[in-house]
Amino acid sequence: MHGVRSCVGRARWLVARALDAQAEAQRDNRLLSRAIAAYLDVLKLNERLTDARLLQIAGRTLDRIRFRGNYLSAEPVYRLLIRRFPDVVDYRNNLTVSLLMANRADLAEEVIKETLRTWPDDRVALAHLGFILKTQHNRNEEAVEAFQKALEGDLGPATESRFYYHLGDSLLLLNRFTEAHEVHKRGAKLGHFLSPSQRSLYNVHRLKSRPWWDIEQTPYLKLARALEKSWEDILKEGQAAQALYEKEKEGLKERGEWSQLDLFVRGQEVPGRCKKAPVTCSIVRAEKAAAGCRRGQIKFSAMEAGTHVRPHVGPTNCRLRMHLGLSNTKDTYIRVDQETRQWQVGKVFMFDDSFEHEVWHNGTGTRLVLIVDVWHPALSADERRELPPI
Repeated sequence: MHGVRSCVGRARWLVARALDAQAEAQRDNRLLSRAIAAYLDVLKLNERLTDARLLQIAGRTLDRIRFRGNYLSAEPVYRLLIRRFPDVVDYRNNLTVSLLMANRADLAEEVIKETLRTWPDDRVALAHLGFILKTQHNRNEEAVEAFQKALEGDLGPATESRFYYHLGDSLLLLNRFTEAHEVHKRGAKLGHFLSPSQRSLYNVHRLKSRPWWDIEQTPYLKLARALEKSWEDILKEGQAAQALYEKEKEGLKERGEWSQLDLFVRGQEVPGRCKKAPVTCSIVRAEKAAAGCRRGQIKFSAMEAGTHVRPHVGPTNCRLRMHLGLSNTKDTYIRVDQETRQWQVGKVFMFDDSFEHEVWHNGTGTRLVLIVDVWHPALSADERRELPPI
């Protein structure tokens, strides 16, 4: 076969292609893993491959690795491409992305620094540097500087929604609100955000958007009323499971103490949790759009007095969020976009958390609420089945 300069190479190539075709036809992940291993075996003969054949095989291998979701397996392929084509910066930047997808920010940071030593003005590398500085090191001043260089003039390959999001968020973390708002307006004008205040990144663009929702105008009134009717039992379950609560992990708390207890995540029950909250779970299970919301969670949220949760947005416009007030709601407030409301014990309200929102607990005691995410009512049954979880 042209481009593979040995009988061994041709044989390995044919085996890899056959396994790949079988995996695709049968939709079999085990066969796909074998196909990827076979492609990697061919690439070990890289010195015997022409440039064109190497690029063909590497491209297909990377495509299959991405489809399988085992991103760390892409590293040796990109390393091979970097050695063969040392002047092509894209392979280094794509390696960075793969390492970040594999949750190896430490390795990604090393690659970024190597890239910037040779290409100090590469915008994609600068944007990823900003992301690492912000998310891994909390060095937001330096992150802003890197993002601003990467996005200067709103031109070039780094002009992606996620980088505008993180630039704006870095500015919010630095209390540079006016500059953050300008970035949000730029991002919305360029189509990266639904609006300056609705900055979710995983969206279905046709969905109706408004910060606060009247539950009576949604299909979820029955669920809300059931939650309100049983609020005292739900409160007891939330309090009894206090030892299982975990501190908030997203870095959204500016001060105070905030912890949560997940019952359902991405449409799946967290094993064993519903035994601790049978009343709560039975009510939630009665509404498939809640228990099966693969872009949401069902969870208790406990917040201590003096806590402030900074302005932030949720990841998607495909869900709506219900809050059932359970305890110590006096002097507790949530702002969604431009409107601020207060929780009330035993009452449910609904909002779209893809809009910017912020929380204050200026009262006393532990404010406890139950959070129930539901699918946006305008999503079709097919969309609810096919949208990837978040």
